[in-house]
Amino acid sequence: MSKPVIILGGGGHARVLAESLLRTGHEILGFTDPDSKAQLFDGVPHLGSDEAVLEHQPDESLLVNGLGSVGDTSARRKLFSSFTEKNYRFAGVTHPGAIVSHLDVETGQGCQILAGAVINPGTRLGDNVIVNTGAVVEHDCLIGNHVHISPGAVVCGGCSIGADVHIGAGAVIIQGMIIGHGTIVAAGSVVIENVEPLTLVAGVPGKVKRSGA
Repeated sequence: MSKPVIILGGGGHARVLAESLLRTGHEILGFTDPDSKAQLFDGVPHLGSDEAVLEHQPDESLLVNGLGSVGDTSARRKLFSSFTEKNYRFAGVTHPGAIVSHLDVETGQGCQILAGAVINPGTRLGDNVIVNTGAVVEHDCLIGNHVHISPGAVVCGGCSIGADVHIGAGAVIIQGMIIGHGTIVAAGSVVIENVEPLTLVAGVPGKVKRSGA
């Protein structure tokens, strides 16, 4: 990452990303947040609201999506799309404590792989994906755009996860499952069957609690 970065957001997820960027020696120009009292760390200035990004040309810096998600990933997706449509690019962030296979792993624009996460060979991560603290994505998985794999979740080998899916903390997706787009897998669930799009799954084993949207 040769260009300096601007973090979009000033909440907890943004702080985690800022720590990772500072740990790896990247230059942070600042962060944006509509709350004038928002703070990340000393030395990381608050630039104002997201419109402050427009004071920087798209070729001058990279953006980091500092919005997290709890169930609904649409705010992250909309923020990502609003700036990519203006020709800005999003930086990927990989914590030095993450384990990412050097064999046949592809990551899309703006992927975030946090401390203790494991990405095994043959995996494809789409754009704007979060693989959060301690999560595991096993071999030969396909992870769609804007997916959030929460802390401690496990996606076993050969799974296909559709776009805009939220996999809750500590959930387990067994091998070979297909999870349709827009699905929420509740924290602690164990998914042992394929899941249709736009579904809420919860429990052990996972059961459909809501379908359609």
